[in-house]
Amino acid sequence: MVKIPVRTTHAYGLIAATVLTWAIGVVIARAVHQEIPPIGLSFWRWIIATLILLPFIWRSLRQNIQLVIKNLGYFWVQGIFMTGGGMFLFLAVNFTTAINVALVNATQPILTVLIARILIRDEIKSIQILGIVAAFIGITVMVTKADFGVLITLDFNIGDFITVLAVTFYACYAINIRKMPKEIGAFTALFVILLMGSLTLFPFYMAEAVFIRPTPFSGKLVIVVLVLALIVSILSLAMWNTGNAVVGHNRAAIFVNLMPIYSAILAIYFLDERLYFFHVIGALFVCAGIFMAVRKD
Repeated sequence: MVKIPVRTTHAYGLIAATVLTWAIGVVIARAVHQEIPPIGLSFWRWIIATLILLPFIWRSLRQNIQLVIKNLGYFWVQGIFMTGGGMFLFLAVNFTTAINVALVNATQPILTVLIARILIRDEIKSIQILGIVAAFIGITVMVTKADFGVLITLDFNIGDFITVLAVTFYACYAINIRKMPKEIGAFTALFVILLMGSLTLFPFYMAEAVFIRPTPFSGKLVIVVLVLALIVSILSLAMWNTGNAVVGHNRAAIFVNLMPIYSAILAIYFLDERLYFFHVIGALFVCAGIFMAVRKD
C-alpha cells in the first residue's frame, strides 16, 4: 500500500475534523443514555468498528502478523487508552452536567502537556501555554454563557472525576501515537488497537449486563452503533492518528477545545437554538488559543 504524505496544514484539518466527530458522538451518547447503558454502547461501538475494518485490512494483517505480535503490548495499551476513554466519557454523561463535562474536557491540552513532560520530558513553549490558557478562557465563556458566577455554583460529582479519567486516557493515547510502528498501515494498526480494546471492555460489558442492566437490542441500537462505529470510531481515529503523528500531541491536543464550538453550531443548526454574543467571544478566544499553540516560532 502506497503511503501518501500528509502536509502540516492538512494534518491540522484532519484533527479539527476529528473533534467534530467527537462532538457528534457525545451528543448521540447523551441523547440515548437513558435507553442504552454506557458500557454496552461503548463495547458495541468498538467491536462493530473492528468487524467493519476486518475485510479491508485482512491482507495487510496477514503480511504484518509477526510485526503485530511483536508490538502486541503497545497495541493493547493503546486499545485500553482509547476504548477505556470512550467508555468513561459515555459513563460520565450519566452523572454530570454538560457544563461540567465541557469544562473538564477543556483541561485535556494542559493534561497532555503535563503527562508528556513527566513521561517523555517533552518541552512546550510559553506561547503554547498562553494558547492553552486563552482556549480555556474561551471554553469557560461559552459554557457559562459569560456568567462567571455559574462557576461558583458548580457542583462537582463522581461524573466529573470519571470525565477526568477519560481525558487522561485520551491524553496518554495521543502521547503514545509517536511509538506507532510505521511499517504497519494506519487502518491495520487501528484494527489491532480496537480489537485489543474491545477484548478488554468485554468483561466490563458482561458485568454491566448482569449486575446493572442489559443492553436492549433494537433497531435504534443498530443505527446508533453503526453511526458511532463508522464516523466516531473508524473515521475519527484514522484522522486523529494521522494528524497527531504529523504535528505532535501537544499541538493536536489544543484542538479538543473546538468541541463546544462544534456543539453550539450543531445545536443552532439542528435544534433551532440561537447564536449569542458569548458564543462569538468564546470562539474567538479558542481560535486565538489554537493559533498560538500551533505556532512553530
